[in-house]
Amino acid sequence: MSDDWFSSKLAPEQENHPEEVEAIKNYLLQKTIATEAAQTITRPVVTSEVPRKDLARLQVLLLDALVQLPDHTKLLLALLQAIENLPEPEFMAVQPAERPREKLWKGLPYFANRWYDISYRSGSWKTDAKEASGPERDALRDEHVRKAKVEAELVMAGLAGIPIGWGYEVIDDALGRDPLLDFEVPAAAEWFIVCGQRFRQGAEEGEKTYALKNEGMSLKQWSLWEARLRELQAQSGVVQRAATKALHAIYEINEKTP
Repeated sequence: MSDDWFSSKLAPEQENHPEEVEAIKNYLLQKTIATEAAQTITRPVVTSEVPRKDLARLQVLLLDALVQLPDHTKLLLALLQAIENLPEPEFMAVQPAERPREKLWKGLPYFANRWYDISYRSGSWKTDAKEASGPERDALRDEHVRKAKVEAELVMAGLAGIPIGWGYEVIDDALGRDPLLDFEVPAAAEWFIVCGQRFRQGAEEGEKTYALKNEGMSLKQWSLWEARLRELQAQSGVVQRAATKALHAIYEINEKTP
């Protein structure tokens, strides 16, 4: 594993704590186990005089690792779980105004909000995508799809407070009539691959979600998704391949469902 990513995170403008970067590095090199890494990486926050500020720094570092180190997702999810399992610090020596208002670790409060603000969910990616072409567009798409996959994996792992509604929203947007097809359909495909069985369960149970315009999920909606993906197979290139991947996931789930 290259040191480049870790070196970049130690650049002054990144404002990361060296102990936190080193903790991730040693863990991904399997020099430590998840529980050890969780204790080490959170120590700067636990011993901080301004834990609220330092918590934000740590969460952004973890967010970057999830998106930028795709070969290590399984290990990083295990690290997040180990962090969530840590006992909560009391911060009795910290000024009340600087103490976190919620628990630090269980559910990773604020992580989902920071993900929303920093990642593609802020909406600015659409402007960038519309203006990009060639290799630049390909790179933006790869990042967009990667973030969707990580979100789906966090949902299935029950980590960081990422809601299943985000997945419904991605799919509903992608299968509408005026999306950025080459970005949104591949993102939706990742959600189908990772969370498809979860969506099917929602269809069978009539799950309610803001993302489906208050109609809720249903077997009819599941069938409409499938039909729309078959239509998208008539497209070419990236969209066709993504639609085929999503349909393959749906067909596998349908075969397993009585």
